[in-house]
Amino acid sequence: MTDFNLRLAEVQSRIISTCKRCGRDPADVTLLAVSKTFPISQVEEAYAAGQLHFGENYIQDCLEKMDQARSAKIHLKWHFIGHLQSNKVKFFNPDFHLFHGLDSLKLAQRLARRALSGGFVARALVQVNIGNEASKAGISVASLFDFLTNVRYIEGLSIEGLMAIPPAVASPEASRPYFRSLRQLFIRAKSEIFPDSSVFQQISMGMSKDYEVAIEEGATIVRVGSLLFGQRKKVLYN
Repeated sequence: MTDFNLRLAEVQSRIISTCKRCGRDPADVTLLAVSKTFPISQVEEAYAAGQLHFGENYIQDCLEKMDQARSAKIHLKWHFIGHLQSNKVKFFNPDFHLFHGLDSLKLAQRLARRALSGGFVARALVQVNIGNEASKAGISVASLFDFLTNVRYIEGLSIEGLMAIPPAVASPEASRPYFRSLRQLFIRAKSEIFPDSSVFQQISMGMSKDYEVAIEEGATIVRVGSLLFGQRKKVLYN
């Protein structure tokens, strides 16, 4: 068994334990391995260990890995978890399983046009600035429901849930109020804006340091990088 297998097994075990503790089905939580900046060799190792979902936030890096995975004949589910600049929307393609950072009406419209021209539907989560931080992207809580109403029926775009990154805090437990707030916003949005949607189901929150707390508060996707891949490498492009 490789080191990655051991790390993956540990994270999976903790997900299962956390779900049992709070009465959830572990099958309802997707582990997203944040592979940004790591080479395709480590992605292939993760795939060999049974991991299918991978998160990237540098578009060029992700496109290169998509090509490499295709050449290796491995079929992965790629999530784009970074800020998608307007001039990079043209690179968005059907191989992206889910986009975790929809944060403006302009981006929603451009992404929809790109999807329609490419003959696919762009699946997206709306990023919420849950801590109202000036340094972070995302729709403010105050503007969220107007925004969801505006993007709900844009052709070519499928709104499938909410995503947030809480403010940096001293302990995982300190993130709980932010996770709980996002869950409450999701419940309200599901009831008021998406009552007839079969795809508005996802809450993407929680990372390596706090994913167990996020699961306890309702996360359906947790983004884990360092616990699986180790120390992250720096890149010079975005």
